[in-house]
Amino acid sequence: MGLYFALQFVFRVLVSNSAELDEAEQLLLTQHLDLGYGSQPPLYTWLLSGLFSIFGAGVATLAAVKNVLLFSTYLFVYKSALEVTGDEDRASVAMLSLLLIPQIMWESQRDLTHSVMGTTLAAATLFVMLRLLKTGALRYYVIFGVCAGVGILSKYNYAFFLVAILVAGGSLKAFRPRLCNRKMLLSLLCLLLVVTPHLYWMLDHMHKAMTDAGKFKMAHAVGRLAALGMGFKDLALAVAFFAGGLVAVYALFFFRRSPGETESALQDDGAALVRRTLAVGLSLCVVMIICFKVTAFKDRWMQPLLFLTPVWLVTLHPERFTQARVRGYLSFCLVVAVTVLILMPGHVLWGPRVGKFGRLNAPYDRLAAALREAGFADGVIVAQGRLVGGNLRLFFPESQVVAPEAPASVVPQDKARLLVWDATKDAALPDGLRDFALGRFASPQQLASPPRYVEATYRHASDRAMRLGFVLLPAGLPGAVASPK
Repeated sequence: MGLYFALQFVFRVLVSNSAELDEAEQLLLTQHLDLGYGSQPPLYTWLLSGLFSIFGAGVATLAAVKNVLLFSTYLFVYKSALEVTGDEDRASVAMLSLLLIPQIMWESQRDLTHSVMGTTLAAATLFVMLRLLKTGALRYYVIFGVCAGVGILSKYNYAFFLVAILVAGGSLKAFRPRLCNRKMLLSLLCLLLVVTPHLYWMLDHMHKAMTDAGKFKMAHAVGRLAALGMGFKDLALAVAFFAGGLVAVYALFFFRRSPGETESALQDDGAALVRRTLAVGLSLCVVMIICFKVTAFKDRWMQPLLFLTPVWLVTLHPERFTQARVRGYLSFCLVVAVTVLILMPGHVLWGPRVGKFGRLNAPYDRLAAALREAGFADGVIVAQGRLVGGNLRLFFPESQVVAPEAPASVVPQDKARLLVWDATKDAALPDGLRDFALGRFASPQQLASPPRYVEATYRHASDRAMRLGFVLLPAGLPGAVASPK
């Protein structure tokens, strides 16, 4: 797995020096340190800010963080499954089963950020909890509290997993004494020490923290039965899209009863903890549907909980894990790994041949060079959105980049300003960018001047070009104000 993720890193760096959407957002947010950045917790941004200050803002750093986190998720799943089953074969099956979950195998590798870190911390928390429940050692209470706090700072829906595993552990007689003792106060103290600064920020910026609350689509305007139907349908689809492929392939290898097979003894409390954690987590989703009329669930939101699926599966019917079946299953997973290694860079390299142009095909390096030739060297870049703005930051590292989704509290007025947007489909200055820039970065007279354009052929293509529109403004703007924080 280390080799697999090392190759993923190398291929990502070699295939394109442009950024995906979530990567571009981080390139914007890491321009300043803050206790919070909006509707997502700040840990991923903090980590990248520190690394960018050492290695510079670039695709290599983004790819390195992503692949280290993904490798850690696989590692902790292996270690947790080994704790539960005591069987290296079944632990290997659980680990490589993550390759059969599209949301982890493909989407997490391609572009996700906070969901990747949240899943890594959930996997680490599972392992620490298993060690805590088995040993009762004081150090695991400390580590558990730190993991819980860091997990919340990585992805808010990690809290669902945290509540689920605590409730599941408390429901088991063998584990209850480990959780209901004074040592857990130390865990709580560590958690509070980690999250309190960000919680303080949230209380003062609740409007920012709740920006994406509408994505849950709380159906207040429809009847309860209709809302329940929509919510349960969306939840079922999210679970099916996340784990359906894995369960189907797993069933082909391990759900068939062998001739003369006898049922194994009941699993231990570790297996029960995994099973009940999944059940409690899904029950919390049901409570959201019933009590708050939540009707929208996405498979990536379920990732910090449903990553448990492979660990749960390997606790079922251990007598069916014959050497032949294990070898066949692991071979299938390795074929999937090789296929992904080919397709991940391949969709960028060969997609343009069939008319598929992704964000990594965008030639921001050549477009930035053309903007330099047009007269912009450094200053303030006012971008249409996070994708354009984040990518231009890669090639104008000395410039400050702002966008409607990522405004800045202080913007220098003694530097040139570049208003820029994607003009490939629509050459006109976008209304959203005009409204954002007016008064803060440009006067109405300046915005009335005709825009200019730069153009470059898409990466790995020869017959299609991307165009940026821009308005280059001189330093200083009488009456301009700083962009609101």
